[in-house]
Amino acid sequence: MTITCARCGATTEALPAPPLPTAAGQEVHRRTCPSCWKAWLSTQVMIINEYRLNLVDPEIRRRLEAEMRRFLCLEGVEPA
Repeated sequence: MTITCARCGATTEALPAPPLPTAAGQEVHRRTCPSCWKAWLSTQVMIINEYRLNLVDPEIRRRLEAEMRRFLCLEGVEPA
């Protein structure tokens, strides 16, 4: 499947599968190139480490997902 990335505008092959088991994961699959997804994964690790986030807390996970949507230019995707 070929997609146009919402973040960088590149037309490329989509990720092999949705990276998350949520509606946001489906949107990432349809609108994010593998390169931008890889960049997000690195950024996510830095955010988690810098702020020492406890991902057991549902509110923290929602905030991290909102950060992901902003980073990947998927503002219209609501958190799960």
